[in-house]
Amino acid sequence: MYFDEIDTIKEIELLNRESKSIVWGVHQQHHFIIPPTVYPPREDTTLLANEIMKLGPGKGRKALEIGSGSGALSLVMSQLGWKVEACDINPYAVMSTNYNLKNAGFEIVCREGGPGPDGIQWAANAPYDLIVWNTPYLSSEDNADHLGPLEEAALSANRDINLMEILIQQINKHHLLSRNGLLLMLHQQNPTLFDIASLNKMASRKCSHKVFEDGEEIQVTCFWYPWHNSPVKHVESVGSTNQALLETQERFGSHMTAKTQTMGRGRYQRTWLSPSGSYSGSWILHPELSISPGLTQIFAGMCVIRCLESFEVNDLHQKWPNDIYSDEGKIGGILVESQSIGNHMKIVLGIGVNLSSHMSLNEKGYPHVRGDKTVEFHQFDDRIHAYLASIFECRKELPKPDFKFLTEEAFQLICAFGNPIYRNLEWQITNLTQDGFLELLNENESLIVKEGETLDWSRK
Repeated sequence: MYFDEIDTIKEIELLNRESKSIVWGVHQQHHFIIPPTVYPPREDTTLLANEIMKLGPGKGRKALEIGSGSGALSLVMSQLGWKVEACDINPYAVMSTNYNLKNAGFEIVCREGGPGPDGIQWAANAPYDLIVWNTPYLSSEDNADHLGPLEEAALSANRDINLMEILIQQINKHHLLSRNGLLLMLHQQNPTLFDIASLNKMASRKCSHKVFEDGEEIQVTCFWYPWHNSPVKHVESVGSTNQALLETQERFGSHMTAKTQTMGRGRYQRTWLSPSGSYSGSWILHPELSISPGLTQIFAGMCVIRCLESFEVNDLHQKWPNDIYSDEGKIGGILVESQSIGNHMKIVLGIGVNLSSHMSLNEKGYPHVRGDKTVEFHQFDDRIHAYLASIFECRKELPKPDFKFLTEEAFQLICAFGNPIYRNLEWQITNLTQDGFLELLNENESLIVKEGETLDWSRK
């Protein structure tokens, strides 16, 4: 942001004001000295602090607060036993953080700087086990009483070059986050963050949100490396990736891919062909998620569509219960299989997609993805791995997925494929059940359909 003479005068005038003393805390109240132009603790601070509290004791692990302002969140983490560092672009915020933490009995290092194009000196002791950032999101009018041009620069930069995206890129490039670490960001609603994270091999999930009286909504999102402690195996050819994982003793989140399956199968043991350029991948899922097999394959199909769209492959459709279609026909399918081992249930999710952008003569007519860019096998695998973990990974530190929201999104996708034909009549889809079944309605009756084979579709 360019500082002109008026900005300089305004900054000096604000700095000549007296510092304010406020009281804030989650469970324990503390006095904070807030200099002019430094962001004070507010409702958004409390929302993010509550998510930090849910993580439990820090036990000496390393944490970093970005944009620390008064140091309120750094204090919360210090009280929980995290070894905290902080940073802020505002030198007065750096002083405020250091003073308020020292006044509360904690010594931390707060550096000047933050995410941007000027290096990562603000994260000198990376990797961290926890990174938190209450991102600048308020309008200039909201900040008129206490923020000057220096702080407003962060707001402007956030709109123009997307500092959140830069941070996620820097975390991935410079290994700022430990493999089992978490990033918590509070921000305005931004659906693209889900895709930005996946592009950088990170999973993400909504933790909590708050809607203000004026309709503005903020939320806390958690980011992490997907299934960080589970093996990933890539092979050129295998009978079936699903069967291979069903026969292993690997942990939840274990993943296998193959470019060719010699015994690939779909529902009811139907043969699933693997033409050149196809993708086959399977994952061992945790049964504690308590999602029905029907919804599991539907949610996985949503992930496939979202992932392909990140490669600029558009005009994709989800055909209930487990198929992915382009305008030319079926390009992918989902298969969930399970088996009981003693008192335990093993669940494997399999995905097959034809990623090829061209066909040889003997494969002519086999539907495949079409887009402006080639969908490279390993890039697709990195992204779909992150998309799936965003829904299906189980860790005690992670919030539960919002299955109600996911079901509503899936319902819209399924309806967009068209109305089904059943008993030679066209029906309207009215609901997607927790079992992944469809509720249908026509002029005379309503019913629940459990098997896709009983339906034809007005659109194919």
